[in-house]
Amino acid sequence: MRLTRVPAALCIVSSALAVGCTGLTSEVQLALPVRSKLAFTGHEKLYIGPFVRESKGDEKAPDLAFDVSREFERYLRKLLRKEGKFVLVPAVEGVRPPTSDPLRLAKSADFWRDLGTQTGADYIVAGSIDFQVQDRTAYQMQPYESPTTGATYYRNVLVEQTGFSYDIMLDIYDGRTGAVVFEQPLKDFQEKPERNFDEFTGMFANLFALENQIIGVFVPRTVKTKRVLFTP
Repeated sequence: MRLTRVPAALCIVSSALAVGCTGLTSEVQLALPVRSKLAFTGHEKLYIGPFVRESKGDEKAPDLAFDVSREFERYLRKLLRKEGKFVLVPAVEGVRPPTSDPLRLAKSADFWRDLGTQTGADYIVAGSIDFQVQDRTAYQMQPYESPTTGATYYRNVLVEQTGFSYDIMLDIYDGRTGAVVFEQPLKDFQEKPERNFDEFTGMFANLFALENQIIGVFVPRTVKTKRVLFTP
């Protein structure tokens, strides 16, 4: 029997056409488990704070109508109470960090060990936070189409925007030794199409955007994602 050699390119094209004719695709949504970044059981004793207000270089952090550090600590307590079964140790009044420098504070093991002994906490959740409100109102070049001639021109238009930026360093300390066991930088920036947007509302809009990353440090999560399945 004589065999006829079929060109490889023709075979590939034929296979592709066959798959294209018979194959079906369907989009499904999957719930994928994601482990927490720390191996917590969910029943540890946690002490929240203190968080220091970070400043850039020698510049003083701009004054706001509310205490950013205090509001963030309150928000973190509420989030952990909602998402986990941790024992949240009551705040101790009058706790003063030895320094406001985040790098030096992270190395102050004696301070964190003493705070852990005083509160009986297994871990201390603290760090630094920088929250800024930026007036980003400016003139921008925008196209303009003349209703008379149909020609396109460019003109300066005043665009009012307010920017909100977060720069957080979330540190977890061992309450027995005062050593850092975990560090998580968190950053976010959002713009609002208004001028003089409420600072307090803007702060929590940013926090909600970071919520998944924050809670992912402490407890497992379920992430929903879409996948495309090919069926014969």
